[in-house]
Amino acid sequence: MPTRAIEINDAGLVVADATAVLAVEPGYALVEDGRIATGSQAYGQARLKPRQVSNSFWANLSLDEGSAGVEGVPNSAELAYEQLRALWRRFSDATDDVLLIVPGHYGPAELGLLLGLAEECAIPVRAMIDAAVAASHRPYPGRQLVYVDAGLHRVSVTALAQDNEVSVRSEQRLDSTGLASLTDLLARRVAEIFVLASRFDPFHDARNEQLLYDRLPEWLALLHEEGSAVLALPHGGDELEVDVERGQLLKVALGFYKALLQLIAQARDAGSGLVVQLSDRLVQLPGLTGELARLDDAEVVGLPAGHAACAALEGFDGIDGSGQVKLLRRMRWRADPVSAPGPAPEIADPPIAVADTPVPTHVVYRGVAYPVDGTGLLIGRSGADDRRAIIVDDQPGGVSRSHCELRFSDGELRLRDLSSYGTFVNEKRVSGEVSLQPADIIRIGSPGAEIQVVTVHN
Repeated sequence: MPTRAIEINDAGLVVADATAVLAVEPGYALVEDGRIATGSQAYGQARLKPRQVSNSFWANLSLDEGSAGVEGVPNSAELAYEQLRALWRRFSDATDDVLLIVPGHYGPAELGLLLGLAEECAIPVRAMIDAAVAASHRPYPGRQLVYVDAGLHRVSVTALAQDNEVSVRSEQRLDSTGLASLTDLLARRVAEIFVLASRFDPFHDARNEQLLYDRLPEWLALLHEEGSAVLALPHGGDELEVDVERGQLLKVALGFYKALLQLIAQARDAGSGLVVQLSDRLVQLPGLTGELARLDDAEVVGLPAGHAACAALEGFDGIDGSGQVKLLRRMRWRADPVSAPGPAPEIADPPIAVADTPVPTHVVYRGVAYPVDGTGLLIGRSGADDRRAIIVDDQPGGVSRSHCELRFSDGELRLRDLSSYGTFVNEKRVSGEVSLQPADIIRIGSPGAEIQVVTVHN
């Protein structure tokens, strides 16, 4: 009988075998009349019965009282068990071994609890594998390799070591945001477009709100591929239609994309070429691949749906299943190396366009525009007696006394890094000196002070 892999990610739990992805379902649970429904059935009621639906139980897997987030269930582990059991019932008759693909933020407590739930469901687990290691089946010699993924409530960037095997080196994570919050922002933006075009507010009625959420993934896919789409919702016996351009949604998504760029910048080694493996959950977001194209000397590799689960099964024969179930944060390579960058990949989404503009004249910090003249401008923790400066004194760390310098050279505004901590422009670490353009964002310090480059017209 075949071996299966189950990937635990609340944005889409995946079941796969060596040939195909067999099932994908969202990490949602509905508690109603003492019964628990999970997956797509629960997702379809999330806007209609918000107090009875939870989508945080996989992100906060726990036995603590009240962790479920809904009444009638003692803890989040109970909801996770119900979803895992329902999922397993569909595949248990034809499976000998299972690989559990787990998120990098799971610690010993969550891993032990997950393994206990699997045993309760009679799932024959051979091993648990870190998702970034499972997905990274091919080496890229001479370049740094990272894996970028997101769940409903977290985003993560995992830096990987490339030796004879692939292994986790470090992980940068943002626990305060994820695909759930981004979906809410995009849904509300679509609702605003309907209101402006027709005065019809989908959020005025729970059924229309749910329908908007149900159709949103398809709309995002169209905008990702085409750049524009006609969106339709029923109203008064008719279908109301609005024309939407990709850029209308990108404005609300930029904060999320910027957070990802910052995580990648924090994980990146200075001066190295970069390969960014992007999970399918992120590939499908309109405009994100274009934003990642801003990274210097970087190749973005979009991964197909269920890739981590399918790629883990390629190495199944090398996993010992004779003893205690272990978490694997190291795995052999399962595909040939990519020895040199190929032609630049075709990016489905172009970078967010910035029209041709004159040479920048000012930088804006905390709402104040500072002109950059022939004498230049310092940025740092303290100024110099004979130099104009912007003083950044509210950062807990990572800011030098004279951190960087702005000056004009050959008709260009240029930034020179003077620090030992690093200066970032559009989330790319500056190596020595770089030319600046209007709308560029300079970031220094931790968590980071931001300074925007602008042109002020007389």
